Amino acid sequence: MKLTMRLSPLLLTYLLSACSSVSLIQENINDQHLEADARYTALVQAIKVQSTLPAITELRQVTVLTDGFREDSVNEQAVNQQLFEAIEVNNWAVCLHKANEALASHYASLNSHYAAMVCRLESGESLQSQYHETVLNLLLESVWSTGDGESINSAFQVMNTVERNAFIEFHGLEFIKHSLTRRDGQDYDVVTIYDAKKDDTFEWYFTELK
Repeated sequence: MKLTMRLSPLLLTYLLSACSSVSLIQENINDQHLEADARYTALVQAIKVQSTLPAITELRQVTVLTDGFREDSVNEQAVNQQLFEAIEVNNWAVCLHKANEALASHYASLNSHYAAMVCRLESGESLQSQYHETVLNLLLESVWSTGDGESINSAFQVMNTVERNAFIEFHGLEFIKHSLTRRDGQDYDVVTIYDAKKDDTFEWYFTELK
């Protein structure tokens, strides 16, 4: 015997309402991405004209809201490896090409600005190298402006683990290990770090920008 499923009017109304809510949520997310993408583009252009800490700080905050940022983060480590391999063999042309490609999709990248700084300097483009050095230092300063990393309450706010690791390395420190902890619905990285100059091991706390 063939069974016929019939939905009650109340259940049908609930299901239609739920579908409508999901659709509205997706529309809001898309609108947020479009707004963030537009602001991101405007900030990049402004920074190219005049690099300031407020603009760099907002760029980092907006970057994590842009469409595709999470997906791009997955590929960022591979791109960084290509950049540093080019630097290691003194292939400045490839380095510049890869750095420009990386910055075109992620202008708040510490590693990409570092690579661009080194490769332009080695290519005799000192002014352009100085520009990337300025942006690099402002990116580092922007992370410091979020806290001192000494506790959960003053955790550094970073875009992702790639920025976290670069931030540590650019201070001449060595990443040893990390563990995760959670407070008030927020995840935190507790990173054990080694300072070779001081022969000292300590912990820094990180959390991701939302």
